[in-house]
Amino acid sequence: MGYPKLFFDNRFADAAPAASSTAAGNYAAANIADMRSYTWWRPAALPATLTVDCGQAKAADFALIYGHDLFTQGASVEVRGSTDNFSISDEQLAAVTPASDAPFLLEFSSASYRYWRIRITGTSAPSVAIAMIGAALVMPRYLGGGFDPLARSLVLQANHNDNGHPLGKIIEFERWQQTLSFGLVSWGWLRGTWQPAWRGKLRGQPFVFAWDSVNYPAELQLVTAGDNYQTPHQTGLLASLQFDVSGVAT
Repeated sequence: MGYPKLFFDNRFADAAPAASSTAAGNYAAANIADMRSYTWWRPAALPATLTVDCGQAKAADFALIYGHDLFTQGASVEVRGSTDNFSISDEQLAAVTPASDAPFLLEFSSASYRYWRIRITGTSAPSVAIAMIGAALVMPRYLGGGFDPLARSLVLQANHNDNGHPLGKIIEFERWQQTLSFGLVSWGWLRGTWQPAWRGKLRGQPFVFAWDSVNYPAELQLVTAGDNYQTPHQTGLLASLQFDVSGVAT
């Protein structure tokens, strides 16, 4: 079983990504880095690349795509890194041909490159909402009891006739909402890793949460954190960490 992971670090957010081509319409390459699952980049032709110059070598150990029609369009994805903007240096770190249009995660051994790229091949140009290449935040403990990865709640309008008889529901979406609890973490990790991540990214923008990327790599949730977290002291120079997350259920 893998430790839970938070995915918010993104090389495509380090600088403006450059696309090999862009389809007509509102399909700008920058859309893949805004963490919105309803804005898209679409290339005009395949093969297509989306490249970012980070300015200096930066590490990554995952690639993640959330919101896409790669399977429907018969497309495949490669993750590549380079030291010289893909002139001579061109290393493939991971590749996949998706079996559905569900979000997917690729994990690989950590590597550092100045230039990072996704390359798409196939028969028809797909659309991609969120593309991430970065370094995962691995939580230091498993989730506490009571966590439910399959829980759902409906956001809806319930309809009745004039006499109160039910007519059915208009379902707007399914919400995924959980309280994440991690017991017996060190104060050093909380101060040195958690607090910088919270202040830098987690408190203000969406991120992707995977509760067990080893056994359930497809169970990826695009969420935002609640307005606070708690770190009550525990015996032995340790603490507990607890915070809420919510988003549209995958």
